[in-house]
Amino acid sequence: MKKTALVFVVGLLLGQLDLMGLVVWEIIEARLPDLKADSLTRSSPFEEMPRSRWIAESERAFAIEDRYAPTAPVHLLVIPKERVTSLLEAPASLLGEMLELARDTARERGIADSGLRVIINTNPQGSQTVYHLHMHVKGGRQLREPLLPLIWSRLVHWRAA
Repeated sequence: MKKTALVFVVGLLLGQLDLMGLVVWEIIEARLPDLKADSLTRSSPFEEMPRSRWIAESERAFAIEDRYAPTAPVHLLVIPKERVTSLLEAPASLLGEMLELARDTARERGIADSGLRVIINTNPQGSQTVYHLHMHVKGGRQLREPLLPLIWSRLVHWRAA
């Protein structure tokens, strides 16, 4: 039992020590406010997206495969046809339509039953880099969470209760 616990703790710690990822994110974080200003002054890359890349659409949104930076075997983007800069400016009806399109496309791509994640990055501290609202839909393998922050936050909340 002690050996299993030790292996678990060592694996947990080593799994969190992604030094390259840490360095890259430090560089990116410093640039995020500038990226927002730059993105807002330029046209959105999604506005120029050819319809031939669309894999699904609804009245006000479309879905594409993320070819630029996929982080899962299935990584889709659901994007409004007209530019809305972020989640904070989007009407609820558009968000609902986008979620329906995400759900339906996930089913078509075979990731709904095994599990998926829908993410909307918003503003610099939410890691938004393109200021045209879009949802990331990821699946096709077990998606991991950074375990140390998760365990720490649960311990802190448990002790406070």
